[in-house]
Amino acid sequence: MLFFSISNDLLQLLTSWKEQQRYELAKFGILSNPEQFVFTYIDTKGNINKPLHADYLNNKMKSIRKRHKELTHATPHKLRHTGATLAKKAGMSLEAISKALTHSDTGTTQIYVNTSNVVPMTVGEFALKSLKQ
Repeated sequence: MLFFSISNDLLQLLTSWKEQQRYELAKFGILSNPEQFVFTYIDTKGNINKPLHADYLNNKMKSIRKRHKELTHATPHKLRHTGATLAKKAGMSLEAISKALTHSDTGTTQIYVNTSNVVPMTVGEFALKSLKQ
């Protein structure tokens, strides 16, 4: 099992979401349990409570970008690079970042933190501010 620290702000947002999720799933007769995924969706076949898939996220992010041209192009993978780069800039060790990303070696992580494939911080700040509303 992988453990990592998160900010109190993020913890509050996730706790609030889990309560809302429990309520939403109950409407469909689905009882939440400790193994419940944090983020789920209804797939194209109408199956409820399916774990998010990268293609689903990519499509949603493209849709958001079409409506909000002011946002930087982002993908889940680009956000992963951004998180690793920000962690390195904040002083986290390459080994700790590698473990958090579940990389088998730090060589892969080194590629993640030495790339221009990141989202500017202002977008991340915008996202957190929006989530708090």
